[in-house]
Amino acid sequence: MVVLTREIKKDATIIGAGPAGLGAAWRASELGLKVALIEKEEELGGILMQCIHDGFGVKLFNKSLSGPEFAELLIERVREFDVETFTNAYLHSVERESKLWKLNVVTPTGVIKILSSTIIFATGARERTWFEIGITGTRPAGVYTAGTVQRMINLYGLLPGKRIVIVGGGDVGLIVARHLILEGAESVLIVEIKKNLTGLPRNIQQCVLDFNIPYRTLMTVKEIVGKKRVEGVILQRVDENGKPIPGTEEFIPCDSVVFCVGLIPEKEKLEELGAKLDPRTKGPEVNEFYETTIPGIFAAGNLVQIFDFVDDAVKTAFQAAQGVSHLIYKSREKSGNVTYVVPGDGIHCITPQRIEWQGPDEEEITFYFRPVKEIANAIIKVIIDGEEKIRIFRKYIRPARMEEVTVKRKLVRGAKEVIVVARSK
Repeated sequence: MVVLTREIKKDATIIGAGPAGLGAAWRASELGLKVALIEKEEELGGILMQCIHDGFGVKLFNKSLSGPEFAELLIERVREFDVETFTNAYLHSVERESKLWKLNVVTPTGVIKILSSTIIFATGARERTWFEIGITGTRPAGVYTAGTVQRMINLYGLLPGKRIVIVGGGDVGLIVARHLILEGAESVLIVEIKKNLTGLPRNIQQCVLDFNIPYRTLMTVKEIVGKKRVEGVILQRVDENGKPIPGTEEFIPCDSVVFCVGLIPEKEKLEELGAKLDPRTKGPEVNEFYETTIPGIFAAGNLVQIFDFVDDAVKTAFQAAQGVSHLIYKSREKSGNVTYVVPGDGIHCITPQRIEWQGPDEEEITFYFRPVKEIANAIIKVIIDGEEKIRIFRKYIRPARMEEVTVKRKLVRGAKEVIVVARSK
């Protein structure tokens, strides 16, 4: 029998205590809001706790930190305020009750009913598996995602294997490859389906070239071989469109395969509630304060769009907390006009997707976007109602790197549409 143990009332309830959730709790508390923080794991920090490499916090704290160090700074900020925190807690259901949101949260000590004026979802993203990218073969031991490998090594001191194939040449794949070599792996091979490794140049240099880790581009894993344990993989060459080339199969012996093939936003609860999703980002559509299409429900971090830098994910949480503050204190109102933000030529996806709040002329709105392809000497244009308002030169842009551009609110006030494009100079 489920027992209702407590009923509490909050201004904002934050779902997920990773970097975005902690950032939202910190900023919302600073703004004077009564906050509850719900985390399904037994500790705060999310994925940061297993990321021992540095590079976190450069934008927010002006220093390069490891994942646990970055998480601890955020946790310290949250602990300065009266944030009611629940770990090992599962959000069972959300429904509207009068003018409040009713959340039923299952905890080890019973069910807690939270009546909240607003909700910030900061549930992050999950790793894409080998089934989701269409790789055939058996299901032997030795097939992992990157996050599982990081957790095994960093938290439990376990090496997943000795001869390892990594599928995916993005930043996570490169960082994991270096880590495996440092921890004692005999051999590591990186396989990337695109023409080049897609990680940041600094990671290609520091993680791959500096350690002489071999990699194969324009290559995919066709099949995993093995019964009880992975015995190897069958690689196959692809053309520049990613289409397999018959007759190019090659067997590579290994005892482990690690998949680093992207993330998918954990948007299921929002989807159940009826929030509109963006087919490009796979996350919810949001406005400049990261409010979804459901009034009073906000989203932040990798749930909205997959960010390269955790600092940027936390910044979106700050914006969401600010939006909650405007609703609670009625410090601002929506303008009554919706300006839609559209990815134009050369842009794959962009957030936020709309602008609808009032605000001061000089307030800056930041658009985060990902280009469709690599462009050298790129020109990024911001076109408002058909008129070019901003033109920015970038030496080089690529799909693997999130780009951003800021626009002053006065430029978009009353506009119907903002289009961001990226073209060669």
